[in-house]
Amino acid sequence: MAATTFFQDTIRRNRELSAEGFNFIGTGVSGGEEGALKGPSIMPGGQKEAYELVAPILKQIAAVAEDGEPCVTYIGADGAGHYVKMVHNGIEYGDMQLIAEAYALLKGGLATFQRRAGANLHRMERR
Repeated sequence: MAATTFFQDTIRRNRELSAEGFNFIGTGVSGGEEGALKGPSIMPGGQKEAYELVAPILKQIAAVAEDGEPCVTYIGADGAGHYVKMVHNGIEYGDMQLIAEAYALLKGGLATFQRRAGANLHRMERR
C-alpha cells in the first residue's frame, strides 16, 4: 500500500494479514511530480522484519538527501508510516491555506489602498 491511506485502515489491514501469516508494509510516499522523476520520500510502517526485507529496494528508489542518504526510514509498527504522511499533509495543506489567505488579504488590501491613493491624488490634483 502506498501514498495516502487512513492510518487506522493500515492498522486493520496489518493485523488481518499478520493473522494469516503475511507481512504488510503501509507506506507513506511524498514527492509529487519531482518525486516521480527523482525519487520520493518514503515512510514505511509495519512489521520491522518486513521492512528489513524490502529496505534495499526502497532505498534504491527513494530520493537522495544532500548528505547522500536515501530519503527512507522505518517509521514504526502498524500504521505509523501513513500516520506520518497524514501529519505531513496537514502541515502542507496548512501552509497552502496560509499562502492563499495572505494572497487574498494582500490583493484585497492593495486594491483598497490603490483606490484610496488614487482618490487622494485626484483630490490633491484639484487643489
